[in-house]
Amino acid sequence: MANNTIILRGDAYTSREDRCNEAITPGHLIEFNANDRVQKHSTSNGKAAAMFALEASYVGGGSTTAYISGDRVPYADCSPGTIVWAHLASGQNVARGDYLSSNGAGALAAYGGSAPPICQADEDANASAGIAAGGTLRFRARVV
Repeated sequence: MANNTIILRGDAYTSREDRCNEAITPGHLIEFNANDRVQKHSTSNGKAAAMFALEASYVGGGSTTAYISGDRVPYADCSPGTIVWAHLASGQNVARGDYLSSNGAGALAAYGGSAPPICQADEDANASAGIAAGGTLRFRARVV
């Protein structure tokens, strides 16, 4: 299922925009770094705000149009219940309702930490085969 938007359901989010410090694709889980720029969330199973990079639809960008370091990246600071078109990390296989945390590279992975989970899978998703190492599978995730 191909989507050209990251926010699939819900309007409980705040839209923001900041410069990025690295390449980011819409749907990546993001965080701020020390120089106050956004980057892919970098702590596996670590605490994270539910901030996801958005597509730049106002200039014709879609959900696969990547940003390069230095670009202004629109993003959503999501409240619980918002459903996003996120990235599932390579090697992951999750069922609907499974809790998810960061894989440390901007994607989501099966929950495995002591920090609170970020999302729940909103559909079954299997990235354990046919996904290149370091690659991701797009899937629906519900912010918790």
